[in-house]
Amino acid sequence: MTDPEKLAKDPNISVITARLFELILQLPAIDRQTLLDQLEEKHKKGKRNSPREKYFKDVDFATKDRVFRGFIHDISADGVLIETSESLSVGQDITLAFELPHTNEHVKIKGKIARVLPSGGFGVKFDNTIDRLSNKEKESK
Repeated sequence: MTDPEKLAKDPNISVITARLFELILQLPAIDRQTLLDQLEEKHKKGKRNSPREKYFKDVDFATKDRVFRGFIHDISADGVLIETSESLSVGQDITLAFELPHTNEHVKIKGKIARVLPSGGFGVKFDNTIDRLSNKEKESK
């Protein structure tokens, strides 16, 4: 076992990490396993359900009261990243119209703004998965 005091003095380990090690080492084995399970579950939730692929295509998008144009930067079955100078808010409903990669099939899909980028643009999570993209991703694996 590693001594927590030595860990705290190691320049490669932050004070927070050293304190975490110290607390974890004090836990009974069953509690360590529970903590590990919780951390792995939390880490897994942060992962995307569908991988993104680079895709540069124009997109028309609309909110309740306005229509805009931007560019898709990347896409997955669950959402897109759009580059634009328009300012929208997280949680805002949006409708998008664009061509799908690989097929050039035109789609119209609804979603919500999931995040706003400081550099201009936003991420959209689709209300419904685009199954044709999921299938394409599975075929390429």
